[in-house]
Amino acid sequence: MKINITIGKVPIKSGFTPPSNGAVKQDTMLSNPNHDWSKRMRRGPRDMGFKKSYFTLGGIQSCPYSFFRNDKLDTEMDNIKYWNPGKYNMPKGESFINKKGEGSKDWDSTDYNMKMVHEAKRFIKIHKKKKPNDPFFAYVALGGVHIPHSPPREYSDGSPIAGVYPTPHMDLLGEMDKVIGSLMTYLKRKGLLRNTIVIFTSDNGGLGGKKGGSEQKAGHVSNGPLRGHKGTIYEGGHHVPMTIRWKDHLPEGQTRSHLIGINDLYSTICDLAGVQVPPGQAQDSVSFAEYIFDESNVNGLREYLGTWRHNSKTGLLSHALRKNKWKLIHFPQRDEFELYDLENDKSESKNLASSNSQLVQQMYQYLKSIGP
Repeated sequence: MKINITIGKVPIKSGFTPPSNGAVKQDTMLSNPNHDWSKRMRRGPRDMGFKKSYFTLGGIQSCPYSFFRNDKLDTEMDNIKYWNPGKYNMPKGESFINKKGEGSKDWDSTDYNMKMVHEAKRFIKIHKKKKPNDPFFAYVALGGVHIPHSPPREYSDGSPIAGVYPTPHMDLLGEMDKVIGSLMTYLKRKGLLRNTIVIFTSDNGGLGGKKGGSEQKAGHVSNGPLRGHKGTIYEGGHHVPMTIRWKDHLPEGQTRSHLIGINDLYSTICDLAGVQVPPGQAQDSVSFAEYIFDESNVNGLREYLGTWRHNSKTGLLSHALRKNKWKLIHFPQRDEFELYDLENDKSESKNLASSNSQLVQQMYQYLKSIGP
């Protein structure tokens, strides 16, 4: 594909030279004299293959509170300020700063998702005008349900956002619906929707919400019957929905249930677009393109999927392996195993490890062989 873009959060190393004592403070990285922000950062989106980009290094939840365009800081240095944690009344709503640090003077966490929409539309408009016959790949990463939950007062079309639902988190989910609608409508207006593969998914499970809290009382349980939430090794932390749309090409209104991972999207998109996977790339990506067309096409699909949970200070906290209906979890620091039959126990409530020791060891050996 000749044209691509990334919009949203990009967790990368900025590539500046650290001081001689090795200390690099994230909260003052913009004013760090060892970095020349007029230059393109190393290991940024361009080095990943994106020709155009608009992103932050920490989403809305951490500094620097500034956007980067095409691997360069999109803020003048005289427009940088040091933000302290708190709430700030901004033009679009009540902006939240969770962690202290530098950023743009006009930073507004409530405006993040609308900026993503604006930039995505801008990219599509320019691409359609300059290279109407070339394909494009756009990765749009929303700040939608990340903390701090700071919904805008209203959406770009004037419809209310903040205060519509019982919690700010739910307000942001409502805004996310509008964001997706805006992008789909724009693709249709530009005559691109019928020939564009649209994929909607999440890289983590839901936040879960406080048991018995206002969200659950309102009937919203983000992970349903699944155990755990984002950041845990259980299914509530990693089992997510995925919707794929390609009008007149893919079957409509059907579901698939075979095990796949987000890492499988690389090979799958290449297959759908008729693009060869470059040598040495997509080494842990298994295409499920044929399975989308027909659920009987299961040959070559992924059989295993590993998951790892790390802590920067204490190391590997837990890791897990999915194989068919089985899920094995190992907690290295106390060397304990849990085994669940997800076909009959999707809530991971009955640990079957003690009665399936041979299966536990087989899966554990494979898990170790694919782990870091």
